[in-house]
Amino acid sequence: MQSNFSFLKTKWSNLAEIAELAEENLYQDPNTTIVKLRMFTEQIVDYIYAYDNLEEPEENSFFNKLKLLEREELIQGEIEDVFHTLRIEGNKGVHESLDSTETAKTLLSLSHKLAVWFMQLYGDWNYEAEEFKLPEKNDEQKTDLTALENKYDSLIEELQQEIDDLKKSQNSQEIEGRKEKSREISSNLVFNADENNIIKINKDNSIEISSEYKFITTDTIEDKTPAYKDSWDAVRRAFSGRQCLAYWRYPLFSKRGEKHKEPDITIIDKDLGVVVLEIIDIKLDELTNAQYERWDFKNGSSQEVIYKVEDNLYELKGLYQGNRNLRRIKESSAVILPEITKEQWLEQDFDDKKIIFKDQLTPKKFLNRIEEIDTLAGNEKLSSEAWNDILMILTGQITHSVQSSTDINSTNESDKLKKRSQIKQKIKEDLYEVDMQQEVIGKTIPPGPQRIRGIAGSGKTVLLAQKAAHMHLKHPDWKIALVFFTRSLYDSVIEEVNKWLKRFSNGKVEYDPNNNNLQVLHAWGAKDQPGFYRELCKAHGKKPLSARRKKLVDGAPNEKLVHACKYLLEDVAEIKEIYDAVLIDEAQDLVVDNEEIKYENKQPFYWLAYQSLKTIDKDKDKRLIWAYDEAQSLNSLNIPTAPQLFGDDPHFKRLVSGFHPGGIRKSEIMNKCYRTPGPILTAAHAIGMGLLRKDGMLRGYTTQEDWENIGYEIKEGSFNPVGQKVVLHRPKEMTPNRVPELWPDDIIKFNSYNTRKEELNNLVEKIKYNIEVDGLSPSRDILVIALGESREAYNLKVRAAKRLNKEGFDIYIPKALKNNIFYPKFPNEDRNKFWNEGGVTFTTTYRAKGNEAYMVYVIGLDKIAEDESNFALRNQLFVALSRTKGWLEVSGIGDFPMYDEFRKVIKSGNTFEFNFQRPLLEKNEKKKEARQIKINDIVELNDGERAKVIERNDKQLIVKVSQDETRVIKNNECKFIKEGKKVY
Repeated sequence: MQSNFSFLKTKWSNLAEIAELAEENLYQDPNTTIVKLRMFTEQIVDYIYAYDNLEEPEENSFFNKLKLLEREELIQGEIEDVFHTLRIEGNKGVHESLDSTETAKTLLSLSHKLAVWFMQLYGDWNYEAEEFKLPEKNDEQKTDLTALENKYDSLIEELQQEIDDLKKSQNSQEIEGRKEKSREISSNLVFNADENNIIKINKDNSIEISSEYKFITTDTIEDKTPAYKDSWDAVRRAFSGRQCLAYWRYPLFSKRGEKHKEPDITIIDKDLGVVVLEIIDIKLDELTNAQYERWDFKNGSSQEVIYKVEDNLYELKGLYQGNRNLRRIKESSAVILPEITKEQWLEQDFDDKKIIFKDQLTPKKFLNRIEEIDTLAGNEKLSSEAWNDILMILTGQITHSVQSSTDINSTNESDKLKKRSQIKQKIKEDLYEVDMQQEVIGKTIPPGPQRIRGIAGSGKTVLLAQKAAHMHLKHPDWKIALVFFTRSLYDSVIEEVNKWLKRFSNGKVEYDPNNNNLQVLHAWGAKDQPGFYRELCKAHGKKPLSARRKKLVDGAPNEKLVHACKYLLEDVAEIKEIYDAVLIDEAQDLVVDNEEIKYENKQPFYWLAYQSLKTIDKDKDKRLIWAYDEAQSLNSLNIPTAPQLFGDDPHFKRLVSGFHPGGIRKSEIMNKCYRTPGPILTAAHAIGMGLLRKDGMLRGYTTQEDWENIGYEIKEGSFNPVGQKVVLHRPKEMTPNRVPELWPDDIIKFNSYNTRKEELNNLVEKIKYNIEVDGLSPSRDILVIALGESREAYNLKVRAAKRLNKEGFDIYIPKALKNNIFYPKFPNEDRNKFWNEGGVTFTTTYRAKGNEAYMVYVIGLDKIAEDESNFALRNQLFVALSRTKGWLEVSGIGDFPMYDEFRKVIKSGNTFEFNFQRPLLEKNEKKKEARQIKINDIVELNDGERAKVIERNDKQLIVKVSQDETRVIKNNECKFIKEGKKVY
C-alpha cells in the first residue's frame, strides 16, 4: 500500500520518509508513531521559518515557535489546533509513554491534513489531496526498532542541513499571500469525530512555562553560605530542559517560629511529581550519628532532619489533597548535603535514605537520585490535567476561581450566553490564568529598588498586594507599607492583601489594621484615617497639611499632596529610616511636572518614601517598589527616569537597570491586559493618543520598543524618519478577555445625540435593560462615568443620576453614606466608598480610576471634543474607557470632528494604520527647547541631569552641575527648563 505521505517526496523527500516511518510503526509500536509525528510536525515548523525568513524566538521551544507563527497569522483557525494537538500528544508520548493505537491512528490522519496544508501553502497551491487511508495491519511485519531510531537520527540531521541551506536563499516576499492562503485552507478543513474529539481534549489544555520563569528565587540567597547557592544552581542545571516549576523558599505554611516554615526548594515536575528539598550545610565532623529517625550533633543537640522535610511535604500536600487528579501523584522529599559525599557518609555507618550528596549534584546523578527516593502513597506521573491543576494551586490562582452558575448550565440552548450576566459569569471563570511573569513578580522579594511598568488592567494592584503579603509572612519583623493614591480603592486593596495572607498561611494569618508592621495606606490620609504622608509627619513631630491649606499649590489633589511632601522635606533636617519596604501603587499619579513644587530637582513623594526606608547593604540599596500604569497618568504625561525621581547622584543612574543578586529583575514590564477586552483597550489607546486624528497624533510612543512594551507589534513601517505609514497591531493573546468571542454583538459602541436630554433618556433605557433583561447587578456591574473638567463633569454626573432615579432605580454617588444622595457633604460622607449595594454608581474619571465594572457608560464626549487637542482631557478619556471588563458605550451631543475620529478608531479594531508625524506634545517640547538659552537658565542635559548656565557663546555652554562640577557642552546637548533660579 502506498504511503499517505508519498506526495511530499516531490519537494521534501526526507520529510516524507519521517512520516512514512511513523506510519509503518502504527501497529507494532504506536508510541514511536506518536513521538515521530510530533517530530514531523516540528520539522514542518522549521521549514516555515526558513521559507518565510523568520527569526526564531529567543526561547525557541516548539511552543514558542508556534506562538510566533500564530502572531504572524501564518497558522490560524483549524490548522492551529492541528499543530498544537500533534505537539501535546507527542509530548505525552515522550514523557508519559503514551502508546494508544487508536490515538496514533487519529494523529496520523491529522498529520496527513497538516502535510496537505503544507504542500498547498509551500509546494503547489493547486494540489488536490487524495483521501487518507489507514495503513493495513500486517502481523508478520517486524521492524528493528534500534535500526529505525538510527535512521530517524540520520534523517533529522539531513533535514536540518537542508533547512539551514534553505534559510540562506529565501526572502519573505510571498508571506502576505501565504497568510491569506493559509486562512482559506484552514477554513475548509473538515474533521471526523475522532479528530474533533482529540482536538477538543487538547485545546487550551497545556500550560507551558518558559525557561525564563521556571526557577523562582523568592528571597535573597546571597546572604546564605555558598552551599545553598550551589544546591539551588544544581537544581537549575538538572531541571533546565524539563517541564517543571521550581521555587527557592516557597510556599509558606504557617507563621514563622512555629514548627513548619517554607521549604528550601519546592519542585513540581511532569515526570517526577512533587519534590521538596531541604539543604543542610554541615561538615561530616559535626555529627556523631545520623539515622532516619534522628541526627545527633557534637554540640549535644539532636534534630529529626528527615522527618522535618517530610513534614514540609505533607504540609504542601494539604494544599491540593482535595483534588482528585492529584491524589495518587508521585511525591518525594529529601535532604541535600552539599559538603558531604556518599562515600564519606556511608563510612560512618549513617543512614542514607532520602539524602542527596555532594557527588550527586551533577544533572544526571541528581535526577537519578530523586527517581530512587521512596515516594509517598502515590506513584503516578502528572497528567496534563494534574499538571495544570497543581500549577494553579501552587501559584495561588485557585484563590480567584469562580464556580459555574446554573444560568451557564441551562438546558435551553437558545438562552445560552445571550445575557450579559451569563457572559459575566463565564469570563469570571476564564479571566484568571497562570501568568508566569506575574508569578515571578508577585513571589519575589527584591533586595533593593524595583520598578514595575504595566499596561492598564495588567494586574499590578493584585501583584503588589501579593508581594506585600508574602514579605510580611516571610519577614514579620519588617515594617512594610503598601501605598496607593485613589481613596476609593481602600477596601479592595485590603481585601486583596487579606486574600493573599490567608492563602500563603493556610488561613492562619489575616490582615490586622492594628499591626503596624503591615500597613495599607492612602498616600495622603485624613484625620480619621492613617496615610503614608501623615504617618511620616507624625513620626517627625510635624503637623500634617490638609488639601484645604492655602499654602499648597492651586492644583489637582496629587499636586497638593506632592507639595505637602516638599514642605515636610524642607522642615525636617533628616528623614528617619522607618520602613523596611515601601510599595507604591498608582505611582504615575505621584509624579508632577510643576517645577515649583519639586524638591531639589527630585519628585518629593518619591524622595520622601526613599528617605524613609532603611538602608539594606553597603551599596545603599533600599527596598522601594513602585508600579505605574503606562499612559494612564491623570496629570503628568511623562514617565520619569530614576534620576528624574531621585536626583542626579550617580547611584540613581542605573537604579532600575539590570538584575539584583539572585536574578531578580530591577525593572519589569507587564504588557498583557486581563481586564479590558482587546477592541476596547486598543480604542482607548488610539483615541487617548489621537493616533487617527486628522491633524496627527497628540501624544504617545514614537519607538518600536515602546509600543512592544505595551503589547503591540509594528506590522509595517517605522517611526524614523517621520512621514512613513505605520501599521500597529495588538495580538489576541495580549488581551485574553473572552467577551468579544462570546458576545454576538459589538462590545464597544458610540452614539451622538442632538440634546443632552436625548442622551440621558437613552442612557436610562439601556441601564433598565441591563438590570431587567441582562440580569446585571446595579452595584459593581454597571458604572456611569461623566467626562469634562471637574465642575461640568460633576454636574453632568448628578443630572444623569437624577434621571435614572426618577425611573425608580437606586443610584449611588461616591462618598455618600447611602443610595440616592446626590450631594454628599462632610461630615456625612465616606471618602473611601465607591459602591453601595443596590445602587448604580455615577462618577467622574478621577473617582473612577482604579475601579472597574462589566458595563461601563461614558457620557459627555462632547466635553472632550470641544477641546480635543487638550492632552489631559484625552488622557481622562483613556482612563474612563479602560474601566470596563466587558462592554462599553460612549455618547455625546452635537457634532464634532473628533466623533468621526472615534468612529474610525472603533472600526479599526486591533489594527491601526496612520502616517506618523511627531506628536503635538513633542512638537511643543521642541519649541520649548528652541528658546534661546541665556546665562542663569536652568537646563536639562542629555543624561537627565539638571545644570545652571554660567557662560555661553554661539556654539557652547559652560554649565554648573553642582557646587563642585562644571562642564562644557554644545548648545544642542541640553534643553531649556526654566529661567535662572538657583537649584543647589
